[in-house]
Amino acid sequence: MSEPDSDTEGETITTYELLERSARSALDLQREDGSFPPGRNGVYDEPETPVRTTSHWLTTLSKVYEITGDDVFAEAANDAADYLLSDEVRPYGNTFHSRNAEGKDKCDGLVGQAAPIRGLAWAGSTFKRPELFETAEDVFSLHPFDARLGLWQRVEIDGTNLSFDRTLNHQIIFAAAATSLIDDSKHVKQRVEIFLDSLSDNMRIHPDGVVRHYVRPPLTNVLRVIAKSPSHWPLLWNEFAAHYYARSSEFRKKELGYQLTILAALAHIKRCFPCHHIWGHPRIKSALDFIQTSDYERQIRKQKLNYGSMTPGINYARVLTTFEDPSNREIRPWIELVIDRKYDLETKLLTRETSDPMFQASVVGSLSYLPNIHIKAPSS
Repeated sequence: MSEPDSDTEGETITTYELLERSARSALDLQREDGSFPPGRNGVYDEPETPVRTTSHWLTTLSKVYEITGDDVFAEAANDAADYLLSDEVRPYGNTFHSRNAEGKDKCDGLVGQAAPIRGLAWAGSTFKRPELFETAEDVFSLHPFDARLGLWQRVEIDGTNLSFDRTLNHQIIFAAAATSLIDDSKHVKQRVEIFLDSLSDNMRIHPDGVVRHYVRPPLTNVLRVIAKSPSHWPLLWNEFAAHYYARSSEFRKKELGYQLTILAALAHIKRCFPCHHIWGHPRIKSALDFIQTSDYERQIRKQKLNYGSMTPGINYARVLTTFEDPSNREIRPWIELVIDRKYDLETKLLTRETSDPMFQASVVGSLSYLPNIHIKAPSS
């Protein structure tokens, strides 16, 4: 593992101090109903509702309150949580209304539900509000889970059961969010364990270790599911897509971008299931080896990855911290790489170098999953 060159000059602060500064600045963004301005789903530039950004800020505000004990963060977090409990975001009492993209589901697949589940569960624990945890668990449980495939279905906001979410990172991010519920729910823990048991079948990789974008369960299992419920035929498309996109350079760019997104979500799950056999599987090891190649690290340093994480350096540090045993000196430059390029001295938010500043700013909470280490924040 090489380290990125760091040109950052400025004051030395801790990652938690940076979190607090961003959270304090975000208070000015919060609206009267408790929500935060919505993003545009990054490179996809789709109109989103405030659900995902508000959920991300709820997680950050909860963490910063735990750090500081400052009631201003508790008040803002509770207002954000109340917004997520409102009829506006769950108009039918089912899943969260996360996007308004023409021709696409309003639940935004599984990924649109992951952030509010995680945010509500965290806030419920922090502020001793069991109704927040219960809502998160209820929404999770609405999603049908096929134990044979080890996959979840999408559920539209009106309660309609859609077919399986065919995107691998969505399935993994949803499972990662669910880990915030497992201490108090055997039901949730059991499903996440089955998901991990099946991951070696569902997660396919290219020979060099790049993870394929779509889930690809064993064909015999897929055919059994379709024979029982023909509406699940779209899952069969993944089998054809694997061959169709195999030689596509454009599609490879997408897969390269999501490599760290997938591994960071897996790192989150590993902290809750540290002894599961999946972590020793050759596919996981191959995917981890790939991100430590000089070519991939170079792409992170030069911000060449348009898809996936908006803060790849932080995700890289999260993956290393969980799967390796790096020193603070080794992970510090990767965090500083993001802060140096994304942190705006005026807004004190991660709003620079992006076409989606509101969404990018909201994911600063990823620092919560890293050690509280000293970094250099730019001063000019």
